[in-house]
Amino acid sequence: MRSKIMYLLIIFLVLDLATLTYAVLYGGYPPYLPGGGDPTSYRILYIHVPIAWIMYFSFTVGLIASILYLWGNNVKYDEVAFKGITLGVIYGVPAIVTGMLWANEVWGSPWNWDPRQTSTLVLLLAYVGYLALRASIPDVDRARVVSSAYSVAAYVTLPISYVSAILFRSLHEQLPGQPISGDMVVILVIRVLVAFILYLTILYIYYKSGLSGGGE
Repeated sequence: MRSKIMYLLIIFLVLDLATLTYAVLYGGYPPYLPGGGDPTSYRILYIHVPIAWIMYFSFTVGLIASILYLWGNNVKYDEVAFKGITLGVIYGVPAIVTGMLWANEVWGSPWNWDPRQTSTLVLLLAYVGYLALRASIPDVDRARVVSSAYSVAAYVTLPISYVSAILFRSLHEQLPGQPISGDMVVILVIRVLVAFILYLTILYIYYKSGLSGGGE
């Protein structure tokens, strides 16, 4: 069973890289950018959107699993929360980096303290704090309870990050406002689906790799 999962991981990884390569080299892009810049840079959307959405999803997995752990004290839920949040942080770093690359091309600077940029950085730092807090508590059971409660509290930063581009004056536009054509939507949907399948496979393998040991 384990070998089959590893084969699936390799298949999904190759598929992800193949669709990513195609999207970056041949994916569509608008004829011009409203704010100026090279329109071909729009292809970074095929990288940024999947990993940003997976980051949000992974932290949501952490929230649900943390609530379930606090409710029933089942260590398996705490393990899902820990590993989901860990992957969320891992995905969050390239999400911010690719966003900075896009910002540099479109806005003229990689960091502008834009509401979406700033709130997403706060989101990522909040969950880095989760990992640091968990590792700092030597008692395993206490580490699980405290980190789960922290996870629930930290989740408030996620909806703030998502709606920041809507509620505040932001240079960042949501997808419905992006000038993307039908063929771009198709490629983007494929990229998102493949990336999510790969993520779920990684999360499953990571979860099955064994207990994290709480604060150990």
